[in-house]
Amino acid sequence: MHLRVWREVLAEAGVQVSRERLERLFGKHSDEWVRELLPAERQGDGPRVVQRKNQVFALHLDELRPFPKARELLRSLKAAGKLVAFATGATKEELQHHLRLLEAEDLADATAYDREVCRGKPAPEIYLLAARKLDLEPAAAVAIGDSLYDVQAARGAGMECIGLLTSGFGRQDLVAAGAAEVYGAVAGLYDAFARKKA
Repeated sequence: MHLRVWREVLAEAGVQVSRERLERLFGKHSDEWVRELLPAERQGDGPRVVQRKNQVFALHLDELRPFPKARELLRSLKAAGKLVAFATGATKEELQHHLRLLEAEDLADATAYDREVCRGKPAPEIYLLAARKLDLEPAAAVAIGDSLYDVQAARGAGMECIGLLTSGFGRQDLVAAGAAEVYGAVAGLYDAFARKKA
């Protein structure tokens, strides 16, 4: 849905972009999308395009569904005594919706979202902020992400990162970026964590 909304909003702005090109940007902050996709003479339109994307995306939030075993993974992490933070390029409103959808409002020890940092992924700032909010050294944290830019941001913050193949990036992309482990889906990570606890 995310890519569909971007294509719709960019088309409204008179910019045609292939799905393949958009897929390679997945995980970057919206400001980075418009910086890369709008021609030089249209860069001033960037904030308006991002605002429009957020408006359209908000209309479709009810279409989102959690990945299988996502709730179970979060509960297992908490039961094991782990601190959990959500570090995302989403807006505050989108993040709150995602937490409600996951029934995870009470599982989040900290959150970090788009406008709390100056630079989004692949810059490490969002992960560094999450670590500060948890009162953890970055090296003591492990990030989980499904894009090349999640991994780059986490590694830039000094964190280990577990990659997921749920956004179109391949295993080789994530490993090359520095992912310590890669799983095909959230359910695979949940199963692996459950085995380690057993």
